[in-house]
Amino acid sequence: MAATHWYLGFLVAVLVGLNTLFWGLTLREVGQPEASLKFFLTLFLNRWFILAMLTGFSVAVLSYWVYSYMGVMLGRFFLSMSIASIVLVGYFLLREVVTIQQWVGVVLIIIGVLLVGRI
Repeated sequence: MAATHWYLGFLVAVLVGLNTLFWGLTLREVGQPEASLKFFLTLFLNRWFILAMLTGFSVAVLSYWVYSYMGVMLGRFFLSMSIASIVLVGYFLLREVVTIQQWVGVVLIIIGVLLVGRI
């Protein structure tokens, strides 16, 4: 059972990365939000938006399982490795600017998760 939370945590991080990618693609296709029926129809029928919603829901369900194995406080810290996947997807796939502070944060998160995972 101890390895299960690692697998679930990794799966959550991958799904969060995909969710980030899908949101980025949604924003590129749909554009800036506006209060109109046309905008909402375009948004709700956009394939990337639908995938973003599905991956977001999957993350919520899998996170629940991680919390049940590790407890809420430790599980929440463990799932913070999703932040690293957000930064990686944003930088490599969405071509967003990442600062040195964000890279240092990613490294610290990974170190923290490895330390916490040994407990």
